[in-house]
Amino acid sequence: MEKRYLPPVLALAGGGVGFALRKWQLATAFEPETGLAVSGMPATWALLGWSALVALLVICFNWKNKERMAWDRAFAGARGNAVFMTAVILGAFLLLASAGAEAVSFSVTYQMDAGNELFGAQVASAVLPPLRIGLCLAGLPCIILWVKHLNQGSEKCKESLALLELCFLFCVWLISDYQVRAADPVVQDYMYEVFAIVCGLMGIYFVTSYSFQEGKPRRTLFFCLMGAYFSLVTLADQHSLTDIFRYGFVVLFLIAHAVLLLQEHPPAPEPEAAEETETKDPAAPETKEREAEENA
Repeated sequence: MEKRYLPPVLALAGGGVGFALRKWQLATAFEPETGLAVSGMPATWALLGWSALVALLVICFNWKNKERMAWDRAFAGARGNAVFMTAVILGAFLLLASAGAEAVSFSVTYQMDAGNELFGAQVASAVLPPLRIGLCLAGLPCIILWVKHLNQGSEKCKESLALLELCFLFCVWLISDYQVRAADPVVQDYMYEVFAIVCGLMGIYFVTSYSFQEGKPRRTLFFCLMGAYFSLVTLADQHSLTDIFRYGFVVLFLIAHAVLLLQEHPPAPEPEAAEETETKDPAAPETKEREAEENA
């Protein structure tokens, strides 16, 4: 295995270790009766320290990847890459599955909770789930178009609006998660799922930035890899099937694009030679001789 592929392996393997540490924390670091976090538990500090170590290693491994480039060079490895296309399209179908799972549970959950919520919360509960469902459904064709254009090297990847839809989806997901978790006083209950959503949003944002300008590889790689890491960690929590599908999408989509950015890129195009714009002096000897020959 080439050294440049160590960061994705680190994120996936580190996420597996983080998953186990999170399970340990959930089993030992919370009071069974109240659900409150017990301070000073080794599992809590072990997971925090491990997450900080993974983030530091990701930064160190990607520190040399500082060359900014446009989408056609950064994602040139997508052309004819069946593994990349399979991973990303599989992630798109996970979004579709999350929309289906949420549509099934939405009506029952809304009827149960509507009578116990304030008016503002009722409006949010009525609007946000259908919006998430619609954005997840729209994510499938948007991702397929993005992958198709990358595979073809099409100019349609430039200033593409397809991935902006995913950014909007993650913004809505973050707002929805805050609506549910804002009243929870135990930050340890939900901090890793918030990290996963935020890093996923920033990873997609920086991937999208390549379509509009020269991207920033260090930031893109950091958020892509940490988004995948925190998504694996938070899978240890009790999530709905809808969220599990979305975290699976985060892992596949961000890791696939991180691998593309770590591949060898074609050389930058050489600047075109400037055309000569200077005019010759009519009084020069060469000019006089040429005029004499033409008159003869």
